[in-house]
Amino acid sequence: MQRIFHAFLALALSAASAPKPKKPRPPDEEGAHKLWHWIEDHLEIVFPVVGVTVIVLVLWGVRRGMAQADDSIAVRTRQKEAIVRLMRLKLLVNAETVANELQLDRFHAAALLEELTKEGLLVPGRATGGVATYRLKGL
Repeated sequence: MQRIFHAFLALALSAASAPKPKKPRPPDEEGAHKLWHWIEDHLEIVFPVVGVTVIVLVLWGVRRGMAQADDSIAVRTRQKEAIVRLMRLKLLVNAETVANELQLDRFHAAALLEELTKEGLLVPGRATGGVATYRLKGL
C-alpha cells in the first residue's frame, strides 16, 4: 500500500515539475498593440475624454469628503444637544455620566464637554479626585 502511495506521489510531483509548453506569441498587430495604435490614431478624442474623466473623479472625491465632514459635524452637534438636554435633567454631570447615559466613549464624552465649555454653554465645577463636573451656565 505504501509503495502505491509513493508511486502516485512521485507521479504527481513529476507532472507538477514538468516544464509547460510555451504559447506562441501573437504578432505585433494583435492585442495590446492594436489598442495603442488606435489611441495614437485618435488622440484628439482620447485626451479630452481622459482629462474630463480625471476632473470628474477629483470633483467627486472632494465633494464626497466634504459631505463626510458635514455628516461628522452634524453628529457632534446632535451629541452636544443631547448633553445639554441631559444636563437640564441633572444639575451636575461628569464625563462618566454622559458616557453612560448617551452610550458614548468616556474620552469622547469628555472632549464634547470640553467643547461645550469652550463654547460657553457649560461651566466647569469642582474637580474631586481628578473627575471634573460640569453644570449649565446660568444655573
